[in-house]
Amino acid sequence: MIIHEPKPDISRAKEVKVKIPVSHHIKLHSMKVLTGKQISDAITEALDAYFASRAFEDTMHASPFAAGPVPVASIELDAAEERSP
Repeated sequence: MIIHEPKPDISRAKEVKVKIPVSHHIKLHSMKVLTGKQISDAITEALDAYFASRAFEDTMHASPFAAGPVPVASIELDAAEERSP
């Protein structure tokens, strides 16, 4: 007998740790203080808008990784290249 795992609920929240520029953090914190909106809610709202946008669709079609996941090493190298003079 084969037991099938239940499909993951993609609507549930998943916690991720990211590094952002200090200037972005200051702006997010200021928004939280001024509006009362939680930072995680603001980021979720911004990501929802981005993923629904044409810009995201264009990026996905132009990306060499569109067919699969982006390797972490590739992301780290790209970030390091952007910081180097």
